[in-house]
Amino acid sequence: MKKRSSKNLKINTRIIISSVMAIVIPLVIIAVSSPLLISTTASYFNFSTVTTNTFGTVNQMQWNQTVSGIANELAGDDSSEKKLRSIQGFVAPLERLNSLIYIECDGKYFYSTKNGGDVLEKANRIVRIDNDRNINYFSGNGLVIVNHTDSPEGRYRVVIVNNDYTVNDASGRISVYELRNLLLGRTGIIVLIIVLLFIVSITVLSFITSKTIVSPIKKIERGADEIARGNLDYKIEYKSTNELGRTVDSFNKMRARLKQSIEQQNKADEQRKALVAGIAHDLRTPLTSAKGYAQGLLDGIADSPQKQMKYIKTICSSIDDTERILDDLLTVSRMELSSYRLNKNNVNAVAFFSDCAEEISAVLEKADFSFSYKINCAKNTEISVDTDRFARVIGNIISNCIKYTREDVKGRVEMTLNEYESSVILEISDNGIGVDRESISKIFDIMYRADPARSKVSEGSGLGLSVCKQIIELHGGFIWANSNENAGLSIFISLPKEEMIK
Repeated sequence: MKKRSSKNLKINTRIIISSVMAIVIPLVIIAVSSPLLISTTASYFNFSTVTTNTFGTVNQMQWNQTVSGIANELAGDDSSEKKLRSIQGFVAPLERLNSLIYIECDGKYFYSTKNGGDVLEKANRIVRIDNDRNINYFSGNGLVIVNHTDSPEGRYRVVIVNNDYTVNDASGRISVYELRNLLLGRTGIIVLIIVLLFIVSITVLSFITSKTIVSPIKKIERGADEIARGNLDYKIEYKSTNELGRTVDSFNKMRARLKQSIEQQNKADEQRKALVAGIAHDLRTPLTSAKGYAQGLLDGIADSPQKQMKYIKTICSSIDDTERILDDLLTVSRMELSSYRLNKNNVNAVAFFSDCAEEISAVLEKADFSFSYKINCAKNTEISVDTDRFARVIGNIISNCIKYTREDVKGRVEMTLNEYESSVILEISDNGIGVDRESISKIFDIMYRADPARSKVSEGSGLGLSVCKQIIELHGGFIWANSNENAGLSIFISLPKEEMIK
């Protein structure tokens, strides 16, 4: 299986993870460091004892810590004397702040502040207390705390009263001095540390996330600039399965297709230029010949009926050559149109090619060629062809066999029809001059001809085999050649078979 990579994360996923981590990481840091922070903060703010009679967050924490310490001592297994000594250590700082403390166990006296008088009565003057309910009352009238604790000796009740307790007016506007103390004091420092943790985490995660997104975008931008400058070989190097990776992959495919399209266009332009130049050259030769002989007739050079007939035949031959070139050119142009369609019908392969063989035999006999035809195909095999267009293919190939014969060698053409599982292959071989290995792949190109000087226009326009290739491909088939120089040329045509005749 393909190894997953963080590079493959989608952009939405990256943003979500970044946002979540920006919250989770500071919370984890605070949670991990909270024991040390609490310990340090408790010591820094002196939470273990009450230091002021003014209501505030720290003051409440101090009272809670102190009352909790007293309750823990009373709930222990120590003797009453030891508990009393420990309790005196807790209550001494409270009594210095004019607090009165009364402790009883199962309704019996256990401890009371000296000169405290009736602590319960003073507590009830501030707020009504219940024998079985805990109370934490902080007001401008005073402070009352009642706490119950169970122990092996019995149920303890602790009552704390302070008539000098102060609660600031919450509706009053905080002064600049108090605000400055809050921001620059201990509480402000803790809040500032927490805020800084969040800011640093968000900044670092945002930088990492933006880098993973911006980096490939910059690569795409650089690739676009290279293509704009015409460098179609530039490839963006970025592998990922996320949106950016797919964008880069599409960009590279677009660049490759654009390069291929331009190369094909350039090749087509070169072929078109060669076609125009070749046709112009090939048309000039017969037209020049026809014009020269026609001028000879006008000038009276042909002064006998025999010469006049010779001149007229030459002019007609030149016109035929010109017509053949234009006909081939028109055929190629028509087949290049996307709207060009064949008129195909299902025909019996053996019957169709046998008819072709009869026509070929008649043509070759006039050219003093020998001809043989072999059939290795079932009698009920069908193919789908446009018979007129396919006859044009056979005619062009046979015409080439006649044109490119070797001197002092009797021409010979062999045609063989072979059947395979899904196709039939027609082979037409001759014993002519053949084609060298370097040229064998070019003989189906437009305007290609083995005669580089293009002087023998009567031997062909260079469009014949190109027309054959286009017609065969429109049939869904293939055409190729095999040759050895001075040993003849073999043309192979493969056509798909239709359903067998029942």
